[in-house]
This record gives sequence, structure tokens and C-alpha cells, in this order.
Amino acid sequence: MKVTVFPSALSGQVFVPTSKSIAQRIVACALMAQGETRISHFPKSDDCQHALEIARSLGAVVRLDNEQWVIKGGFPFNFQSDIRQPKGVLFCGESGLAARMFSPIAALWHEEIVIEGAGTLVKRSMQTLEEWLPQLEVKVKLKDHCLPARIQGPMNGGKVLADEVHSSQFVTGLLLAGAVTKKGIELEIEKVPSIGYVETTMAVAKKFNVEMEQIPSGFKVLGGQKYQSREIQVDGDWSGAAFLFVAAALCADDGLLIQGLSAEIPQADQAILEVLKLARVRVELEEGGYRVFASKVKGFQFDATDCPDLIPILSVLAVYGDEPSVIKGAKRLVDKESNRAKAIQHEWSKMGINTVLRGDELKIYPKVIQSVHVHAHDDHRMAMSLAVMALGGAALTIHSAQAVSKSFPEFYDVIKSLGARIE
Repeated sequence: MKVTVFPSALSGQVFVPTSKSIAQRIVACALMAQGETRISHFPKSDDCQHALEIARSLGAVVRLDNEQWVIKGGFPFNFQSDIRQPKGVLFCGESGLAARMFSPIAALWHEEIVIEGAGTLVKRSMQTLEEWLPQLEVKVKLKDHCLPARIQGPMNGGKVLADEVHSSQFVTGLLLAGAVTKKGIELEIEKVPSIGYVETTMAVAKKFNVEMEQIPSGFKVLGGQKYQSREIQVDGDWSGAAFLFVAAALCADDGLLIQGLSAEIPQADQAILEVLKLARVRVELEEGGYRVFASKVKGFQFDATDCPDLIPILSVLAVYGDEPSVIKGAKRLVDKESNRAKAIQHEWSKMGINTVLRGDELKIYPKVIQSVHVHAHDDHRMAMSLAVMALGGAALTIHSAQAVSKSFPEFYDVIKSLGARIE
């Protein structure tokens, strides 16, 4: 699928989509909780639908009731004497979070479970599973360190000694599963990238009455805890909101009101507000949300190591700055839906933009963009970033535009409702 996005003026108000990151964590907790969990404002994105299907595959009863998803859980203990037996295969689509989070949870089961993926996910490293789970007496087999993964427990807990890990998603899965093991889990690790995403995990688990903690040597979760079912609403997504914030900063002369965001459960990508402040974008906090105005963007320097998902859209904002911008954290871009560092350099160069990647830093030189054909590299954040780039500068025809369905399937309809011209 390809779409052409034209320079446009945006105005009005918009509710951001709800967080797929939080939603998937909620599904994992509900899967292990006794009784029924009712989830409202659940995202329609591909990743979240795969999470629901994984819960089903692990034996949970999952149904839609009056626009709420209801999950009857209790995995793994209730299922051993129940007719709800887990299936042998969990399909994660292209969701790296699902693959890395549900693998340790699957290891709670006593029979082999296969974790499968599709698209670029099957090329992303899962080597950490081979390094961590065997320390907990779990059998793991991967194909060249990638999916499919064959996992067989049961995992009873213990201590895991680890080198630096390249994704916090492995930590998320280990902590969530560790709460229901006999011994609990202590993860000794010097540094975890994107620590904000682990804080999100701990906050969601606490909603289900499960406690985890960060300790000087890493992380610890006590065993024998019980997830308690509850009614819960998925918060607005700061990751998705970032694209709307930057679009408004480029195109909303009269301001765009962005609604539906909360700071109750921490999200790493809330850092977008810090970047906008550095770039001197006018943002006003109102009772209904944040009103963002088109502004003369100042070049900025920002370390996105702990929020790497922001880098593609920050790389758009930088193009419209008054001087070069420097974004740190580029090493975190290699193992995403695409190699985003290379994808940004390749596509930005088509538009006449000079970028320099040196070590962990991406430097972007501002310039008026050219109208060309670009490719999203089957990456949802690249597709949305390219659309925002076009809104502020010149018409771009975006190939692989359907990639937005992974996290924000309504994206093009949303920006059209705000005034964007899209064909």
C-alpha cells in the first residue's frame, strides 16, 4: 500500500490512541490472574490482537463484552487440572514485546511451547532467552538465536546473572513470570537500556497487586505472589502521541489540542515534552490536554537512549530546526522493526537531507525537503514519521504505508480529520 501525504495545516482536537505497550502488559497480568479481568479502551493494533490470541493459546478464556475485553486467567496453576490446556504454539506476529515477554511466561508451563513470529521479527535476536532461562532450569532452543523458540519448563525461579541486555523487554517478561514462581527471581545485571519501560512493567503489575523492585544489583521479584483480577482502563499512548505533537509543532498555526494522556502509569516516551521544550515548541497545558502550536523549531541535543522509539519522529523535528540537531541512542535502533538508523539515513537522503551517524550519535542537518517517493521499510514508526515529514514540507509518496497497523491503525484517518490532505 502507498499513500501520498501533502503539506497541510492542522487544527482542532484529537484523542490519542491507547498504549499498546501497556495493553500487552495488562494482558500478560490478566492471563496469570485469578478470576476475570475486564479491560476497557483496548487498542485495535495488530500487536495487541496478537497478545489476546497468545492469552487464548495459553488457556485463558478471552471474550469481548460490550466493548470491554474480558480475560479469565489463572495460568499456570489453575490450568493443570482444568480443561483449559495451553496449545503448543504461540504466534506473536511482528511484536517483539510479545515474543520477549510471553517467552518466560510460557516457561512456567511443564510442556514444550513454541514461540513463532512473522516478518522482521524472525530476524531479531532472542539470544537473551538462551542465556537467561537455562539458568532457571528451563530448556530453550532457538534457530540461529532467532525465532522460532522452543521452551520447556516448569520454571521455579532463582537467580539470573546477566551481562548488559540489549532490550528491556526480556526483563519485563522475566519479572512478570517470576512473581508466580516458587522461589521468585533475582536478576543481577549492571545496566538495562530503556529503564523507563521496566518502570511501566512494575507499575502495571502493581495494579494487579504484584510487587517488584529495583535493587542496587538489578531487579528482584518475590515468588508466590498472586495476580488479582480487576477492571482496568488502558492509558493513552505517549509513543503515538509524539507523532501528533511534532505534526502540530510543524503545521498547527492555531494550535492542536491533544487529549487522552495520563502520567499515572509511567511511559518512557513522555520525554517528548522535554524535547519540545528544548526545541522551543510552544506547548500549553490545559484541563483537557496539551495544546501545541506551530513554532520556529530550534536545533536540539537529546539523549534518547532510554526512549529510542522517539528517535524517528525526533529525526523529523530536527529537519525543521534552525541549526543541526544531535540525537544520542542510535545504537538502540538496529534491532527494531527495521534497522531504523540506516532507514532514516536512506530515506532522509532521498529528500535531500544530510545526516551523519557516528557511533551512538545521529546528527541531522536541517534543509527544505524535496518531494519524492520514500519507503517505510515495513516499520510503523517510519511510516508515521514520513507522513509527518510531508505535512510540514513537501508531498511524499510513502510505500509500505500500511505498516501503521502495527500500533496506530487509525493514523491516516486521524490526521485527515485534523486537516491533512492524503491520497
